Amino acid sequence: MSCRHSLALAFVLVVPAVAAQGRTDALIATARAYITARKFDQADAALSGALESAAYMMDTVHVFVWRAILAHMRGSDSLARENFHSALVLYPPLRVNGLDQVAPGLDDIFESESRGLRVYSANQVDERATWQSGRSLTYPPALRRRRVAGQALITAIVDTTGHVEGQSIRVLDVPDSGFIKPLRDMLLAATFTPGRVKGKVVRSTIDLNFTLTPPAPTRPTILVGTARDQLRAGHADSALALTEEALDSANEATPGERVYALLVRGLALHAKQRDSLAAMSFDDGLAGYRDLTARGVDLAPFLKRLADSIRINRRAASQTATKPPPAPPFGTPAAVGAVDEQPALLSHPPIRYAPEMQALRVGGTVIVEATLDTTGRVLPATVKIAQSPNPVFDAESKRVVLAALYRPAHVNGRAARVTIRQPITFAAY
Repeated sequence: MSCRHSLALAFVLVVPAVAAQGRTDALIATARAYITARKFDQADAALSGALESAAYMMDTVHVFVWRAILAHMRGSDSLARENFHSALVLYPPLRVNGLDQVAPGLDDIFESESRGLRVYSANQVDERATWQSGRSLTYPPALRRRRVAGQALITAIVDTTGHVEGQSIRVLDVPDSGFIKPLRDMLLAATFTPGRVKGKVVRSTIDLNFTLTPPAPTRPTILVGTARDQLRAGHADSALALTEEALDSANEATPGERVYALLVRGLALHAKQRDSLAAMSFDDGLAGYRDLTARGVDLAPFLKRLADSIRINRRAASQTATKPPPAPPFGTPAAVGAVDEQPALLSHPPIRYAPEMQALRVGGTVIVEATLDTTGRVLPATVKIAQSPNPVFDAESKRVVLAALYRPAHVNGRAARVTIRQPITFAAY
């Protein structure tokens, strides 16, 4: 037996003290003697028996450490890693001092496994995890209106990729519980430079202190002007959100700005085919416009042009319409479950309406359920009919949904795989 191995087996296993466990301890001692004598098969058998007889978690941890040592001495570093990993899963704070006295490189194997599971405190790392990039806090509207401010204290674990582990987030102090969700959302969307120990990235805790100050009111005219730009670009959802923000009481819109926001909100709702809500918004906006002009309020020329254009178009539409317009064949898709941004239909093939069904004036709306991937494409195996007025429409509905292209849904600022429900209308006219 080499001198190196005969001196090597006196190392320190740093774990909580437990009482001797009789048979398990005896088998481990036997295995150590066999390892010293380089009788590796007998050592393996003794450790297998020790593992079977281990009554407590720390006994099992102890056995896995010795199995790792045995595997390394038999030339299998992969098996050594596996056993160290098993020990660390059971007890992540595990420390084993003096492994390099057993065999050079054994401590490096243990440390490489330990780094992936161990969570280092800020004082234990050589380089602390630091905020790199991310979006700003979305201030809750109700708290912004009340001008709620203060300090938020948060602790979390940053993984080796630089992202916060969601289950680790602890909000220690916050001026109002309404901040908890937006703070969590902000952290989950952030990217950090991970902590390092001896140049290697590690999981580490991070303590964060945020000063929460409600944003200054935004001029509603600017918000509504931006909403009109979003409408011209085809982004009705963004336009609607901007008009709602403009109408928020926290932004203190003047009566004229409120009219402007209501009219543009109506345009955004109309673009989203929510015509009943659009009509209500137009009615409120035009009523406010008439009230202001009746009182002699001098309104901006662009607002006058907008109000006149909407009023004239609505009058012309009511005079020429002989029947309600047909529903668009593809309705608005909706994600099943919560998302930050709904998917949107970008393109689809023409729908083939069977001539015999048209002649019989048979129509209705089919609901197709399918899963979108993160590129906005439908996964073929997931397409199914959730609701149908007539089975004759089912095959065509599946075909057009499978060939459609969508803008994907977003969760926490990232494209997400979601299940959608897509209405398809076959109009009986």
